[in-house]
Amino acid sequence: MAIDPNKFKIDKGKATKEEIAEGLALLEKKRVHAAKVEAGEVKSYARSWSEMTPEQKTKAKKYTHRRSVRQSLLISKAVAAGITVSDKEVEDAIAKKVKK
Repeated sequence: MAIDPNKFKIDKGKATKEEIAEGLALLEKKRVHAAKVEAGEVKSYARSWSEMTPEQKTKAKKYTHRRSVRQSLLISKAVAAGITVSDKEVEDAIAKKVKK
């Protein structure tokens, strides 16, 4: 069942001062976030699981499942090829990520 967006339209004269202040605060938050995205401080806005539609959840599950299977196959092939990783290499990789 679709929600009618016209049901929630607010007449400018009927909005309370608190609602207007809340709206302006949300707009400011949105603009600050957009500026951070543009500056490269954050990648983008990702919806939380509770905000996603069932179609978006299905798509995310498929992507995650496909990615985990791909990683599992890569690991299996690496092990079969005799590729190993030492503890020192792991520590170096962790140190590199912390520096970023």
